[in-house]
Amino acid sequence: MNLFKYIYRIELNLGVKTFFRKSIGKKAYQSYINLIESVHHLLNKWLFDKIVSYYGAGYRLNDYKSQNISANTQNYGYGQIHYSFIRNNRAKRVLCAGSMYGFVPYMMAKACMDNGGGVVDFVDVGYDIKDKKDKGRHNYGVGFWKKIDPKKHFSFLLNNNYINVYVMTTKEFFERYDYKYDYICLDADHRYKGAKEDFSRFWPRLNEQGFLCFHDIHLKTTMGGIKFGYWKLWQELIKKYKFKFELPNQYSSLGFLQKITKPRKYSART
Repeated sequence: MNLFKYIYRIELNLGVKTFFRKSIGKKAYQSYINLIESVHHLLNKWLFDKIVSYYGAGYRLNDYKSQNISANTQNYGYGQIHYSFIRNNRAKRVLCAGSMYGFVPYMMAKACMDNGGGVVDFVDVGYDIKDKKDKGRHNYGVGFWKKIDPKKHFSFLLNNNYINVYVMTTKEFFERYDYKYDYICLDADHRYKGAKEDFSRFWPRLNEQGFLCFHDIHLKTTMGGIKFGYWKLWQELIKKYKFKFELPNQYSSLGFLQKITKPRKYSART
């Protein structure tokens, strides 16, 4: 929500704000602006707290390192990065593989909604760390997507028409659907073998000049018997692909590859 958008729209269209400033004087007008800014700040903080809490961005006991979030400044961290990429590229179709409670796919779908077009395909099989049959493959998931109505979940502060949820493995999704994508985020199977298979499946599905993102490219820690392997895959890929960059945070970090196979041609405007 942005109250300033409506205030300045009034000024441009009707001149009401200018008239108001001249009528009440500069000091009173500045007090009015300060009040609006305070309300705007409080609304932003309320929205931030609701979104981060509901979509589980601080699921590790309010530890925001994984998504590089700052609660003090209402900074959505890596969620804002995904949002900005999709907003700027006007992505028509987005793939998000893996999310604990939906924070990243929410931010992606919000970007599509704010763009007025595009859709997110969110894929998560819903493995559960407490389920014995999921041992060795859960990646610390809690089986959330099998316990709730995913479409209803994504109706909070979002038009859920901008997101499709597939509770299945990435392999099953790949075999059933053949969508092409402008933006892909892989945060599903963190084991080296599974991560490499996901990349092999979906890199060919990425459109020219599209971006593919990996989460946890610096995490090597063995936790509960599971070795994270995105870091190893990332080290292999950056030797092969020219157009890549990292967004580190001394913890998990994001790694991006851009798919550029054709030479770009630019012409100067006159």
